[in-house]
Amino acid sequence: MNAADAPKAAAARLSRCAGAATLAALALSAPANAQGAVDALFDLLCGRTVHFYDASGNQIEYTAGDGTAYLWFHGIEDVIVGTWGVYSDAEVAERGNDGSGDEGRDGGLDSGDLFNTPTSGAQVCYEYAPGAFGPFDPGGFHCFTERDLFETVVEGGVFPGDRYGLRDGEPPYLLPEHPFVALESFDADFPQLPPEPACGVPIS
Repeated sequence: MNAADAPKAAAARLSRCAGAATLAALALSAPANAQGAVDALFDLLCGRTVHFYDASGNQIEYTAGDGTAYLWFHGIEDVIVGTWGVYSDAEVAERGNDGSGDEGRDGGLDSGDLFNTPTSGAQVCYEYAPGAFGPFDPGGFHCFTERDLFETVVEGGVFPGDRYGLRDGEPPYLLPEHPFVALESFDADFPQLPPEPACGVPIS
C-alpha cells in the first residue's frame, strides 16, 4: 500500500473522538436509550487490545480508558497515537459524518458472534493527526457502528489491557499488511496477558 492509499485504509478501519471528558459531557445530553447504547459499546472496547483484519490488512489497537488510542498499523514502524470515544447516532449526525462516505469493511465476524450486548444507536469514533499514516494523509474523524466495527474483529482477538505494550510508542515488530497474522503466532512472544484488567465489562 502506498502513502496515498493509507488514509483510505485508515478510514476503512476507524477514527477518533476526544476522550473521557468529552464522553462525560455527551452523556449528559444523550437520551436514556441512546446513552445505554453508548455505555454498552464503550464497555466492550474500553481498556482492551483488539485484532482487526479486513481488506486493508492487519491492524491491532489498544483503546485506553483515558480516551487515547494506540494503533499498531501494518508497515509503520511507530505506534500511531490518536483518540477514541463513543457517541450516539444523533451526536455523530450533528458532526456531519455518519460514515456513509467511508469504504466498506470486509471479512471478519458478525458482532453477534463476539458480544451479546445490544449497542444499536451508538458508534465508535476515532481521530488521528494529519500525516499519521503518511505524508498524504489529511487526518480526520471517522465513525463506525458496532456491527461495522466488529465485522473486522478477529475471532478470539480481544484481550484485556495493553497486551503488546503499545503505550510505549514502539510496536514489537513491523506488522505485515497481508496475509492474515494468526493469533497463535503471537502466543510464543506474548504468552501472558497483562495484569491490568479492562475498564469495560468482563468478556468470557
